[in-house]
Amino acid sequence: MGRPLGKTTSRGFLPAAARGRRKLVAALALLVVAVAVLVWLLARGDGTERSSPRRATSAGVSLPKLKAIAAAVPHRVYWAGAQPGRAYEFTRTSDDKIYIRYLPPGTTPGSARGDFLTVGTYPQENAFETLKATARTQRAETIPLPGGGLAFQDGNRPTSVYAAYPGSEYQVEVFEPSGGRALELVRAGELAPLVSPASRAASRAQLRTLASALAHPIYWAGSRRDATYELTRTRDGRVYVRYLPSGVRVGDSSAKYDTVATYPQRNAIANLAAAAAKLHATVFGLPGGGRAYIDTKRPTSAYLAYRGADLQVEVYTPDPARTERLVTSREIRPVG
Repeated sequence: MGRPLGKTTSRGFLPAAARGRRKLVAALALLVVAVAVLVWLLARGDGTERSSPRRATSAGVSLPKLKAIAAAVPHRVYWAGAQPGRAYEFTRTSDDKIYIRYLPPGTTPGSARGDFLTVGTYPQENAFETLKATARTQRAETIPLPGGGLAFQDGNRPTSVYAAYPGSEYQVEVFEPSGGRALELVRAGELAPLVSPASRAASRAQLRTLASALAHPIYWAGSRRDATYELTRTRDGRVYVRYLPSGVRVGDSSAKYDTVATYPQRNAIANLAAAAAKLHATVFGLPGGGRAYIDTKRPTSAYLAYRGADLQVEVYTPDPARTERLVTSREIRPVG
């Protein structure tokens, strides 16, 4: 397996001094990402860690046991789905890297061989922005993933595909020794959390209660008649409010419904500005000192941030024009 790759993210009508400070912050943010990418590229070395990751005791586990272990981890753990004829090996290192290996029949857990399908979940600051920057450096195509994530195949080691998600401090690597197989698995949608967050229907009052308990706003697109508000929370603090039309069950796997997500993120305004600059996206102001931009590569998504709040908001609809209208018409606001 390889090693980890690092935030997401606005020019308003500010006084000259403030604009200067904002440019300095944006420049520093870009420098941090550039350094993170350089460190990643250098740290990968000769790939020896791919075949023998520094690890704690590895254990062969059943699928129910594997899911039970993943459910106890305070962040998402990814895998490539069930693979017929393969056993599962779980490894967690002292620096919180998690590996799930798929072992052929007769293979002893802990085997030093490095030629098995493996999915790693690694701690990584600025994971989403670093992945995008690294893909640009390699001029690699990025693959959209459910939940706003992106993936790309490592141009230097095509046996590995890397993935990351907005607001997450974890990077995912899919390694498969045959070359293109890792890319095929990711393109086919096999990469997924081992344990999906539970979703439930919630009333407006319940959303308000949750915001109070979390001590920060939860954003949505306002009340809608005949819509079910589907609430999903992840262990890393993300909150999704999805609008389901009448007759659609909670937990439906389709990605065609309007969704507003609230992600914990430090320095959200500065990160938003840096991300928008990389995409050459126009940043516009919002009430209360907020900033927003439409993702130029995936215009079905828009990102918002507000002064004094370590939160990023993502607005997704399947129609780019609708996404833009929701944001520019100021319909995105805290549940009240």
